[in-house]
Amino acid sequence: MKIITIEVSDNMYENLTRGAYDANARLEEFIANILDRYMLDKHIMETKEVADAYQECGEVNLEIANL
Repeated sequence: MKIITIEVSDNMYENLTRGAYDANARLEEFIANILDRYMLDKHIMETKEVADAYQECGEVNLEIANL
């Protein structure tokens, strides 16, 4: 496993922290789960899988917008 450091805005940090709290997860675990879930290789996915992934991303974006 590798460790990376990223910079985010104060607003994004608050959103991530709140999301991690709501998910009952550590912040690092929450971010890793987001990356695992949404960093998909579209070249190996079937069309339906891509559509489902975009739908899921849209739902998450709406949830974040309502925080």
